Amino acid sequence: MTPRPVPPHAGEGEDGWQRCVVLVVCGGVITACVAAWAVEGDQTRRVGTHLMLFGVAFGAYLGALHIARGLSRRWLRAALGMAVLWRLALVPAFPLLSDDVFRYVWEGRVQLHGGNPYAWEDRPESPRWEALRDGVWRTVTHKEYTAVYPPLWEMVCRLVVGLRDSVTAMKAFVVVGELALWALLARLLRRRRLPPERLLVLAWSPLALVEVAGSGHNDAFGALLLTLSLAALDHGDGLGSAAAAALGALTKFLPALVVLAWLRRYRWWHLVAGLDLALLLVIPYATAGPGLWMSLGKYGRYWLFNQTLFDPLAALAGGHEEGVRLAGVLLGGFALALAARKTEPAAAALAVVAASILLAPNVLPWYALWLLPLLVLQDAPGLLLFTGSVQLAYLVYPEWLSGPRWQVGWPVRALEYGPCVAVGIAAWLQRRVSAPEKAPCSDDILVVFVKEPRPGAAKTRLVPELGAEAAAELYRALADEEIRRTVPRRGEYRRLFFFAPAEARGAMEAWLPGEVLLPQTGTDLGARMAEAFEQVFRRGARRAAVIGSDVPWLSRRLVAGAFSALAEHDVVIGPTVDGGYYLLALDRSRPELFEGIAWSTPSVRAATAERAAALGLRVRMLEELPDIDTLADVRAQWGKLRPLLGKRVREPVERALRHASL
Repeated sequence: MTPRPVPPHAGEGEDGWQRCVVLVVCGGVITACVAAWAVEGDQTRRVGTHLMLFGVAFGAYLGALHIARGLSRRWLRAALGMAVLWRLALVPAFPLLSDDVFRYVWEGRVQLHGGNPYAWEDRPESPRWEALRDGVWRTVTHKEYTAVYPPLWEMVCRLVVGLRDSVTAMKAFVVVGELALWALLARLLRRRRLPPERLLVLAWSPLALVEVAGSGHNDAFGALLLTLSLAALDHGDGLGSAAAAALGALTKFLPALVVLAWLRRYRWWHLVAGLDLALLLVIPYATAGPGLWMSLGKYGRYWLFNQTLFDPLAALAGGHEEGVRLAGVLLGGFALALAARKTEPAAAALAVVAASILLAPNVLPWYALWLLPLLVLQDAPGLLLFTGSVQLAYLVYPEWLSGPRWQVGWPVRALEYGPCVAVGIAAWLQRRVSAPEKAPCSDDILVVFVKEPRPGAAKTRLVPELGAEAAAELYRALADEEIRRTVPRRGEYRRLFFFAPAEARGAMEAWLPGEVLLPQTGTDLGARMAEAFEQVFRRGARRAAVIGSDVPWLSRRLVAGAFSALAEHDVVIGPTVDGGYYLLALDRSRPELFEGIAWSTPSVRAATAERAAALGLRVRMLEELPDIDTLADVRAQWGKLRPLLGKRVREPVERALRHASL
């Protein structure tokens, strides 16, 4: 799915209803597959049938993602409701393809009876727990292993089993975690101004259905915490992000690797606090001593399954253990390189997860679950395809059930990974050829002027009253609201973001992921606007408008009206109360319009109108709007501004207003 704005009522009308019928058919196909899984339960002895069902479901899933573009909110809610029902059907079923959930229940039970799942004397085969043995214990594999999952997950296991000692309850818990992940991703989509139907990438995923609701894997809970860490970064909350990442790493270890790719977004004390939190959660199990990492060490030294690039790494390093160490070094170095480049967080996380799959010695199908929440936010067709092809790894079962070998051959792995790599390379080449900054523009273009929301560089006239940090936060809140309100409906116009300063690209990509970003050039505001108009018209824009980013009541309706007004006028101006303007629209590049203007003065609008008249241009004025430059502006609009501001910026603004009124 391509991240782009969508009309709020898409999916209605004759053509829209036809698309919705196709969506219903795709949902019906997935429903039939879910029903078969729910009735049959264990799929390990019918892998061929399972793969056939999964292939059909995955084809319907891809069709649904394609047809769902522009889906109305009503239909999206229906689609999500259907996805919830699928999970409700699978939760009571016997785990489909994995026995991990039985170990979760067993280790929770051991803890309730005073045991330490990391201690050798409390391993599943220990005679100490003979009285607890039942069907759950008989299904636990590798009974000679102590716990391999990190401490937070062990605490969760104890909590769930304390509430209800059953596999169904454990599966229900991970599904609740997945639903919480949906809610978090929905908020992230709104914040990033991405289409809400992208949530179906996770909600309708056959991989998620099979591995979370079907098999009960805890990766959904770990992915929730990783996404919570990403959401905190989006809000500029480094401490909250580090804490959530620490909790995620204590569920599954992958978030610790992802954090390396975000290092430059934290202060040192954020990392220290996250590490302290992690150590605090380890303390209850510390009596196990080396048992805390015993099984993890065995896992790294001996387990080998469904690997790709690990084989040449191991050959290069001289052995399996050496290959594991080399893979760890390469992954850490890759993550740090992403951090050095300050890669956008979601893109960095997706790259790290993909690299970990390619370099790992052991790749089980549910490891691909970590891709799904990131694919909701980022397009990566090859990785999306992998969330389907990875099920081929279950072809290991027929041979394993009849013998000791736990591995799929290279022909299977070639079929599993090869098409995904090919699709990924093709998508990368296509992006290189049609990169947004090089693509011609043949539409109406809205140019948005934005500044890096850095303390001391934004809303400087408010710094004396609010302080540099609060002023920057206020600017960001104003800009976020204006950007949200000017998201175009399909076919109306396209947006380009011209940012300043030019060296702030990394920060702007983090703030405005997925948007086309171009640096502002020019010695003053007039020169920068003239150059921006010149660029977009040179690329073939039909009409263009430029707006600032501190008028949060500017709407898509006003922008569209400005473009419409250019049918009968040469210049359209959106005036502000202070004598400037919030919008300027032109039918072609007119650099002479920006000459002889005293910028940043109350006479800007009048001087621009006079200049246009002198050039013989027809001018249309839009409705007047207030902008926010001074504390007096803030006070005058406080009733409208207050709901837009978070607590961090609202409190210093209110203090400044009270102080100014004394």
